[in-house]
Amino acid sequence: MYNKNRPQTIQKMFNSIAKRYDLTNAVLSCYLHKRWNHELVRRVLCDQTSHTLLDLCSGTGDIAFDYLRSVSTPCRAYLVDFSKEMLNCAKEKADQLSFSSHSLEYIQADVHRLPFLNQSVDCATMAYGIRNVHHPAQCIQEVYRVLKPGGCLGILELTRPSNRLLRYGHQIYLRTLLPLFGKWLTANEEAYQYLRQSIHTFIPPGQLEALFRENGFIKTGRYSLNGGIATIITGYKPMSGA
Repeated sequence: MYNKNRPQTIQKMFNSIAKRYDLTNAVLSCYLHKRWNHELVRRVLCDQTSHTLLDLCSGTGDIAFDYLRSVSTPCRAYLVDFSKEMLNCAKEKADQLSFSSHSLEYIQADVHRLPFLNQSVDCATMAYGIRNVHHPAQCIQEVYRVLKPGGCLGILELTRPSNRLLRYGHQIYLRTLLPLFGKWLTANEEAYQYLRQSIHTFIPPGQLEALFRENGFIKTGRYSLNGGIATIITGYKPMSGA
């Protein structure tokens, strides 16, 4: 049964860990997340003409900033997150970086109801966010709506390895070390217990790729990272898509 307070609870949780989010990600992933982020950017990169990027569940902005560093043509990046504190951290980081040929806009919004016109963005990304979305299919539908024909969606998510031995070690790590490190780094053990549970219960990558296809995306791809600890799913809106 849907808990109507769940979105507010998750939002409060992310607000509480925003200041330590980058450090915690680095420690918990042994800095692998930097490689994963760059691989996501590489697979969705659009560097032909002036264009727009929609970065959903943008957090502190790592994906958007990596993307902007990777393109030479002017880009307008929309960073969308439901956590005000995460967006504030992203703004602080952007102020320390140089994106003179690009522009950024920070939008606090629900990814189920995106405040963008139909066919208004060229490329969309989401990293480590789809697990926290109550209706993943509705979110994917919304991205399809706002993408221009030919536009790409790339999602990067933490997943469960398919190899039995690796999965066993992964489960031990999630059950023991992850909550302990989370508590040590953020003083919020509950947030990282939630992270463990959300990884364990989220749909497998194959089903997520199927959601792409069911909602109109074509040329979908699924790319396993580090034995399936993380996975990238990509898809394209047809050139004739409405």
